[in-house]
Amino acid sequence: MRLTFRPNNNIRLLISFFCISLFAIGAVEARAQKVASKHSANRFEVVVHSSKKMTEPAPEIKPETAEAKINTLEQMLVEQSQRLDRLQQTISEQQETIRLLAAKVNSAEAPLSTSTSPTATAQTPVAPQTVKTPTVDDRLKTVESRLSELSAIKFSGDIRLRSESIFGQSNSLANGNNPAVLGNDLSPRHRMRLRARLQMRGSIGAEFDWGLRFTSGSFGDNISNNQTLTDFFNRKPFGIDQAFITYKPHSVPGLKLQGGKFEPPWTFTELTTDNDLMVEGFNQSYSRSFKKSALKDLTFVAWELPFLERNSAFVRNSNGTVNIDQSQRGGRDLALFGAQARARFEPNAKVALNLSVSDLFYSGTQFITPVQVFGNQLQLPVTFIIPANGATPAQTITTQVSIPRDLLVAGNANLGLTNASNNATNRDGHLASGFNLVDMLARLELKHSKRFPVAILLDFVTNTQTHDVVVAGPTGADVLLPNHENNGFWGEIQVGKTKDRGDVQFGYTFMRIEKDAVLTPFNMSDITQQSDMRGHRLQFSYAADPRVTFTITGIVTERLNGLLGPFAATPAGSSNRATTRVQFDTVLKF
Repeated sequence: MRLTFRPNNNIRLLISFFCISLFAIGAVEARAQKVASKHSANRFEVVVHSSKKMTEPAPEIKPETAEAKINTLEQMLVEQSQRLDRLQQTISEQQETIRLLAAKVNSAEAPLSTSTSPTATAQTPVAPQTVKTPTVDDRLKTVESRLSELSAIKFSGDIRLRSESIFGQSNSLANGNNPAVLGNDLSPRHRMRLRARLQMRGSIGAEFDWGLRFTSGSFGDNISNNQTLTDFFNRKPFGIDQAFITYKPHSVPGLKLQGGKFEPPWTFTELTTDNDLMVEGFNQSYSRSFKKSALKDLTFVAWELPFLERNSAFVRNSNGTVNIDQSQRGGRDLALFGAQARARFEPNAKVALNLSVSDLFYSGTQFITPVQVFGNQLQLPVTFIIPANGATPAQTITTQVSIPRDLLVAGNANLGLTNASNNATNRDGHLASGFNLVDMLARLELKHSKRFPVAILLDFVTNTQTHDVVVAGPTGADVLLPNHENNGFWGEIQVGKTKDRGDVQFGYTFMRIEKDAVLTPFNMSDITQQSDMRGHRLQFSYAADPRVTFTITGIVTERLNGLLGPFAATPAGSSNRATTRVQFDTVLKF
């Protein structure tokens, strides 16, 4: 009989028990079974090759020969058992290595215990670990972690519905019943208006912030986001209102550099700047806080804001020669430069005082014709050539054509465009004054009542570049009229707040703006005329929800110097009524 031992395909050497001869004595058979039970954890494969069939009777073997074979068999079984133990230990070590590698590749898989005893390992084989394939949820978590590096994008905005009525309007034309006097009473105006704004804010790293905001409103109106519900249900414009990048270097705490289109970076009231005006250009600010002092914050701001870039101009005189002076004026760009210093004082937790001093210099405004830039008519340059005719040579003619601004946006004159100037102008149509505004503002906050805090605000502005106004005299010669219309005042008081449900707020504002105190295309749009006026504003607000507010506002506006202003006499008996504007607002914030 031949005995052959083969390993199986799983590298686990399985050896079957030897079949001893049928004629072996019972003692030898019992001894062989004891050895086999000792190694019962190991599986063996027995392949018996015999030259005779199993049914044939076994040949007779002598006792001494059988005893020798049994001893040899026992020795072989012991050696095989030792080899199996070594192989099993090698396999266990390889499985442990695979497990450690799988744990490193798949961080989401819990590590297996490494304290398994060799005996337990030998008795219970450990299944090899497989690398886990990332699921859709895992991939989404990876994308979210990458987006978190760009910081969360914050969305916010508001929708405002407004019902507005205007009473007491009049024009400055000759009266229809008495041409010797001026002014004609106009019918009341009623309109529904809509404002919608969508804002996004985010950051890149710890030093860069960015902002983007879209808003409704006519593209031709820079100081109002309202859109009148009119024009046969047409679509309403929705454009870029803010787009900026802010840099706050870690190396200089408190420094902020900003560029793009953004909210004015200085403290102001609508005496000088309308709340809806978004400026363009660059600004720089530095702020420092103080903890153990009544002075809590000190800030310095500077800005450079171009607001009219113009092409190079080429202006001819009537005889065809080049007018150098007018060409230079016609190509001059306009910009707003300025700076502000402001401080916040807090003597105690219930009292705060904010003080600021600003200088706003509007460069180049003295070189423009207001109606060309700010008015409802745009002056577009036109050049055409008259061909030669006989002895007359060809001629090049340069002139300007007036185009209503309304035609370049949408709808008709009901769009509510308000960016016309009513500052003083010379007889040639140019602005009489330059504009360098020194603005001083103080705001006192009293928080003794949690439900009804009080805020008192005072703002005074003076224009340091007013000039006498040039008008035509009786003989046609130039006549200079002294111009002392350079001051403006704004006083406001507010009681209450609109932060929580059920809150109420009362407000009153008094305003007085002389003819050239401010540059009128940029200040408050809700008054009938933006200079040479005196006005009162009453306001009441109720918070139905922290995000929903109802407000009613009444504005009464009067002309300081009649229909024609301070530099022309208004005929006695002319109609000059006060104008009243009533607004009902519903604002929803999200």
